Amino acid sequence: MDTGQSLKAFRTAKHIKMTDIADNVVSQSLLSRVERGETDISLNRFNHLLQQLHVTPTEYFAAVNSAAPAADPEDCYLGYFPQFLLDTETVQNKTRLTARLTVAQSLAAQTKAEYTSHPSQWRLITWRAAELFVNRITAHLDPTQVVPVDSTPAQSYLLNLEHWSLMDVILFSYFADQFTPTIKLRLLQSLLHHIPHTGLVQSWAPLLTDIVFGLFQQFMAGRQLDYAQTTLTIMDHLENRFNQTDDAILLLFMQGWLAYVQDKINQAAGKQQMDDAISILSILKYPQAAKKYRQLANRITGIDSTPIVGDITFNR
Repeated sequence: MDTGQSLKAFRTAKHIKMTDIADNVVSQSLLSRVERGETDISLNRFNHLLQQLHVTPTEYFAAVNSAAPAADPEDCYLGYFPQFLLDTETVQNKTRLTARLTVAQSLAAQTKAEYTSHPSQWRLITWRAAELFVNRITAHLDPTQVVPVDSTPAQSYLLNLEHWSLMDVILFSYFADQFTPTIKLRLLQSLLHHIPHTGLVQSWAPLLTDIVFGLFQQFMAGRQLDYAQTTLTIMDHLENRFNQTDDAILLLFMQGWLAYVQDKINQAAGKQQMDDAISILSILKYPQAAKKYRQLANRITGIDSTPIVGDITFNR
């Protein structure tokens, strides 16, 4: 498959129109000729198209079975999303949160202006993501000021994907808490069918694990145990696929949590599984992870009355 055919395959798999990515760097007529194999494209324009498609060079070359470039500064291929970040220190500091809210509001205004001047599916999704970013900060400052955000564009885009890239995984993780349980599982199952069969899988693994565990938390907190059981089965699949110790420990914790809630008579067995997972983390010298799951276990067992929520937003 030549360059033009490959670019077209990525574009059509994401249901992106030519008019959505054509601009003053790569015109629609040039893109059309490139896709038909009638002309070559410069490296700069090729790189620009990858950014427009939100496909990293690593993903592109892996998909066409060529050698990937040695270096891949991926943030520039992820649009605005690297800016939609909230770290723990900021969340716990009202002054920093207030400053971050100003930035978020500016990003929302900027992405709205870009969509208004050149409407496209992706620009609309980005605008909605920026509005959601404003909401997530506002929720920490004044929950009464949070307003509804229409996540339908993101949901529609993800449900129609025929090829998932890292950007799409990030998009799912970012909007997941806005979707219904049925849609969450449908998207997760679709995503699992598109996990790369290359070294790229290692870049997906941590994010996939976070998504699955976050969804599991949401289902458990909502007492949706059938959905939680399905998510647990998916986590078992990921653990077998990635074969990582961290995933095996997390799976043990999840099994204990579900058992603790499902079997009121033998809750001690479920609690023991959670305790075992935490002990393993401590033995392996993961103190922060051990502390995190101890806090969660205390909430599960009622020692701590703090509500449980599934945290799978695109945070650092």
